[in-house]
Amino acid sequence: MWGLIGGVAIALIATSVGRAEVHFKTVSFDDAKKLAAKEHKLIMVDFYTSWCGWCKVLDRKTYTDENVGKIADAKFISIKLDAEHGEGVGLAHTYGITGYPTIIFFSADGKEVDRVVGYEDADRFARSLETAAAGGAKAAVDATQGANPTKDPEKWLIAGNYLAEHGDNAGALSAFKQVLELDPSNKHGQKEEAIYDVGFLTSDGSQWKTLETALQEFPKRAEAQQATMILVRHDFEQKQPESAARRMDRWAMAHPDDGQMFNFFAWTAAENSAVLDKAAEYAKRALAIAPTPQEKASVMDTQAEVLFKSGKTAEASKTESDALAMLDPGRDKKLYNELAGQKAKFDKAAGETANSASNPK
Repeated sequence: MWGLIGGVAIALIATSVGRAEVHFKTVSFDDAKKLAAKEHKLIMVDFYTSWCGWCKVLDRKTYTDENVGKIADAKFISIKLDAEHGEGVGLAHTYGITGYPTIIFFSADGKEVDRVVGYEDADRFARSLETAAAGGAKAAVDATQGANPTKDPEKWLIAGNYLAEHGDNAGALSAFKQVLELDPSNKHGQKEEAIYDVGFLTSDGSQWKTLETALQEFPKRAEAQQATMILVRHDFEQKQPESAARRMDRWAMAHPDDGQMFNFFAWTAAENSAVLDKAAEYAKRALAIAPTPQEKASVMDTQAEVLFKSGKTAEASKTESDALAMLDPGRDKKLYNELAGQKAKFDKAAGETANSASNPK
């Protein structure tokens, strides 16, 4: 238990997470508030889980960025809390966290200033840090309203993100479209994010064209992966699996180590019982680069589904058994139970196949 002893200042241990430039403190939330008050800073709390893939990407790609580290260390007391262990459980419930990663920024007295839900690349997260330090996104929303709304595309972008995170998708879409009007040539660097957001929030037929345009103009944005996933799924829904496969091949050429995308494509193909040979190929590639037993087991589950949809029920059951063997039933309870359910499905199908073979009509 960390705290004040006899008026002596809080003893703190600052540790880096991996190679992170952001220096997270190994202290409780209460002690972070005390330190923030002492140093006149805000608090950044990263709520994560052990199974969250995007949390790991955030650690590896965003927190290691030099600029992000400088801003975070200068303006925030940063801590990490596992939302499924210790005090993280109660705080995650208190603040209504349902997705990971979720990063919440607090004032020194514990009032929420702003939050980021989901992964952000280094450039966007640096802006999120600056926004929180300046009072939060609500201030930007206020600037876009009233008789004389701001002409600053960055404030409209911040407002759009805030409205989207608070469930006002119509308001968010309007704000992002305003960014495109104010920054049509990306002079201020706001269009490249806003055009993806417009695509994500659009519900009519123009969504696909918008996302295609975003990918053509700004293919290196972090949002490009999500856009490609949406378009791949759309290809399958339109009964155009070969188009989905070609799209996947193009993505793989530019991102040869994107195991998450490979696994997504393989699973989606299996769901649609289409291009199963291509699905098997990408599942194999995903497995080869999966870094943890949990991620390997998840990919093997995809492999088993591909085998199942290919009519190879016995092989599917065997592959699922191998995946389960990689997991700890206690530590990996949620994933273990999901895969066990899959194995039961495969076992049943394998048994029915065997019975049919031994009792032909």
